[in-house]
Amino acid sequence: MIEINHCREGRYECSFGENSCCYMAQGDLAIGSLTRKKSYSSFPLNHYHGITVVINLDEIIPEIRSIMEMLGIDLEKIHTYICEENRCCIMRANPSVEHIFSEMYHVREKRKAGYMKVKILELLLFLSDLDAEEEVVQTDYYSSSQVKLIKEIAAFITTDLTSHFTIEQLAQRFHISPTALKRCFRGVYGSSIYAYLRTYRLQVAERMLKESVLSITEIAAKIGYENPNKFTSAFKSVYGIPPTALRKSVQMDRN
Repeated sequence: MIEINHCREGRYECSFGENSCCYMAQGDLAIGSLTRKKSYSSFPLNHYHGITVVINLDEIIPEIRSIMEMLGIDLEKIHTYICEENRCCIMRANPSVEHIFSEMYHVREKRKAGYMKVKILELLLFLSDLDAEEEVVQTDYYSSSQVKLIKEIAAFITTDLTSHFTIEQLAQRFHISPTALKRCFRGVYGSSIYAYLRTYRLQVAERMLKESVLSITEIAAKIGYENPNKFTSAFKSVYGIPPTALRKSVQMDRN
């Protein structure tokens, strides 16, 4: 069976054993075989939105096979060439993949069944035309021990948001080289340590603005910003409005 996954939002972690954790990022397309059993899967960023297509090659009825052959869809090529050696193959986000999947997320419910069948045929035709060696990558894998260590580091740096650590300090504390730390952290979470921590801090600030009565200055201090103006600038760059505007909108909704 062929399994095709598209990640619209978030990040998806899939483990196939002790030495094979791989990751899908936003916009990525993953093609693999269901004969390779997953040990576990999770969402490193705590959310995920996507589409999964599963095709059982043995249960395709003759009429559908005829349509596929007429269109030039080659399921065997997809299964044996793209999924060579039973690995997970990932196509990184690109306009072609976005074009195929974007409309799948917005189709009306009453037309969904027929529309999805047409779009899946389009997807399979697209995959049949790929040059796997040039357009599909055999994704990077990380060992379970590497992933465990990186998650320990992420938990450590988010426990006390008022603390600040350099890459060198973290590398020394967790007995990993700075280069390996940066590479593995980006592999697991899809961003640098700095970007990950900045996003985490602002998400905590957003919750505080909605749920607490703390002042902007107090919230800024609690998430590690000594300068409230820098916090306001960072918050606005991500959410499009300053913290004061978000708090006012929440208060108006409650009233």
